[in-house]
Amino acid sequence: MSITHRVLVAAISVTAAAAMFAPATAYAGHPCQSEWVKFKTFFDQNGAKIARGICQLVNKNDAAAAKKCVDDFEAARQKIDAKLAEYNASTGDSQGKIGPRGLGEATWATGTLLAERTFAGAPILSDSWRLELQRTGGKATKPMQATVCFLDSDGNMALPAATFSIEASRPNYANTFTGVAGLTPVILLEKPIGLNGHQYQLRGTRGGEPTVVREARLVNTAAKDAKMRGGL
Repeated sequence: MSITHRVLVAAISVTAAAAMFAPATAYAGHPCQSEWVKFKTFFDQNGAKIARGICQLVNKNDAAAAKKCVDDFEAARQKIDAKLAEYNASTGDSQGKIGPRGLGEATWATGTLLAERTFAGAPILSDSWRLELQRTGGKATKPMQATVCFLDSDGNMALPAATFSIEASRPNYANTFTGVAGLTPVILLEKPIGLNGHQYQLRGTRGGEPTVVREARLVNTAAKDAKMRGGL
């Protein structure tokens, strides 16, 4: 596939140049946005405010733009993978934790939901992202409500929220979201306050490199090959 006009804007995290997506549509007044405001310091430290950049691929002959895209992506991936490693090293949950829990990469986070929980992942370096949530036990009788959002760097909803319920009769949820490159996933878990809770495990897993980055690699490789042939 040839590279036409594409803009890769890494909006919500350390990523800047992670993938291509259209300008986000704001879905105002959603609880996910309230969480973003409530925990703004967390998102500033773990999100787009760390580093923001733009990788623009003008056309298939723009080798310099392709190289910058690949270089920016690699730099962003190092930072994001380092943050995911921190999240993966601390997968347990407790009532004493304050603020959002960092959701790691392809690693189960566990806990017991008595009222509310918020999870925030690192920016997604992929066109797709898979979420799995499983109820593993507990004495709660009322369902656990879950909301999945994808936010841009201003805390706006870039996609409509997905909502679902988990309970003893329906203990498992899994869904692969697409068009999420460069966005930060936020998962809200809620149940009526009570001493009986839902035991659960939760994980998010990104897909392969974004298409736009793979295309940039092809252009970059072709340019290197041409340069080598010219030097012979």
